[in-house]
Amino acid sequence: MYVGGPCWTIAVGRVALGGKMRRWSGIAGLVFVASTIVSRAVRGSVPDTDKRNALASFTKFYADKTHNDHALVALVLGFIGLVAFAGFLGGRWSTLRNAEGGPTTPTIIVAVGGTAFVALGMVFHVLSEGLGVTMHFSKGYTIDNGFTPGTALLLASLATGLFLASMLAVGAATAAASVVILRTRALPVWLAWIGIAIAVLCLPVIPPLSFIAAVLLAIWTIIISALMIQAGDPANPEST
Repeated sequence: MYVGGPCWTIAVGRVALGGKMRRWSGIAGLVFVASTIVSRAVRGSVPDTDKRNALASFTKFYADKTHNDHALVALVLGFIGLVAFAGFLGGRWSTLRNAEGGPTTPTIIVAVGGTAFVALGMVFHVLSEGLGVTMHFSKGYTIDNGFTPGTALLLASLATGLFLASMLAVGAATAAASVVILRTRALPVWLAWIGIAIAVLCLPVIPPLSFIAAVLLAIWTIIISALMIQAGDPANPEST
C-alpha cells in the first residue's frame, strides 16, 4: 500500500523552497554591501559641516554639476541596497527564529532593529542626496537662484544624525542576533562576537566609531550571506 506520498512531496517541496529563499536572501545581503559601497564611493566627500568655511565649501560643492549627478546615482544605489538588506534581514530572521524554535525576544529585536535600519537609512539618503538630486532636475532651483548654503549644511548635519541613528538600530539587531547565535550555535560563534562589537561601537554615537561599525557590518553581512548561499545550495547535503 502506498501511504504518505502527498505529504512527502509537500515536505520535499518546502525544503527546496526554503533552500531557494536562503540563497536569495544571501544574494540580497551581497547586493546590499556592494550597492552601499558603490553609493558612497560615487557620492564622494561632502564638505565638513564643522569647518569655519563650511558655507563657502557647500556653495562650491553644489556649484559643480557633476556632484549633483553623482547624488542621483548615489540615491538610487542606496535605495536598492536597503531594499536588498530587507531581503537579507528576512532570511536571517527566519534562520534565527527556526534555531530558537519560534519567535523570542531576541528574534523580535532583530526584526525591529533591522526594519528601523532600513527606514532610517532611506531617510538618510533623502537628506544626504536630496538637495543634489533637486538641483540635478530643477531648472528653477540653481546655485544662483534659490540655493542657500545654510540649508545644505543643515541637511548634511541631519543626514549624519540619521546615519548614527540607523547604526544604533542595526547595532541592536546584531547584538540580539548574537544572543541567539551564542545560545543555539545556529551560526559560527565568532560571528556573534563581531555582532556584539558592532553594537558596542555604535553605542557612543560618535561618527568615527560608527563608521568602523559600518565596515564590520559589511564584513558580517558578507560572511552570513555566503553561509546562507552555501546552506541553500542543493548540492550541499546540509541544505536539507
